[in-house]
Amino acid sequence: MLKEAQEAVKKISYEAHKREVFTSSFFITLLTEQVGQVAEKYMDEGRFGKDIEVDIADIIVVSLAYLNWLEKDATEAFKKSLKKHEKAIKRFAEQKEKQ
Repeated sequence: MLKEAQEAVKKISYEAHKREVFTSSFFITLLTEQVGQVAEKYMDEGRFGKDIEVDIADIIVVSLAYLNWLEKDATEAFKKSLKKHEKAIKRFAEQKEKQ
């Protein structure tokens, strides 16, 4: 599902990250910065902010680089995450029905 995307990111940054990154804090900091950029752009320009989709995709790229660094399979992680997402949305819908 995400194999090609993860491999593309791996070709670009895996070796550099393996040599230069020693703790997860590098990726956590980078993800935090990327999320902040999206939030700032949304607050300033709204959902149609210039290239906001690229800023959101940056979060995906950093996440894939982090998974590569951890040597984890993005596809399997994504499948598990989708199941969690589906359960959360079902609970949300059920709560709304009760109101």
